[in-house]
Amino acid sequence: MIEYFASNYFEHRPDGARTNMDAVAIIKGAESIFPDLTVVVEDMVAENDLIAIRLTFNGTHSDTFLGIEKTEKNTTWEAMEFFRIKDGVITESWGSWPLYDMLNLLSEER
Repeated sequence: MIEYFASNYFEHRPDGARTNMDAVAIIKGAESIFPDLTVVVEDMVAENDLIAIRLTFNGTHSDTFLGIEKTEKNTTWEAMEFFRIKDGVITESWGSWPLYDMLNLLSEER
């Protein structure tokens, strides 16, 4: 996966930027938390070197996520990402993830 991120990859976040290694670790972590994770690209718009994507994720919560023990609930959420591409790799990203909504979905009584 590291081949998809530039060595100087920079993720713009309120809590600071992540490196390309952090980005790969997040993807691998998601695979263990939601082992049956599927991702559907709902919309994609590209202009110059910038790509905007709206995604729908679905998976079974099978490991601890943000302090919530596994629930084995099937959960669906949407996210949006912007990627800057240069020489075929991601150099920057900006994301909008509904963490509050995800936590509520997983915390609701089964």
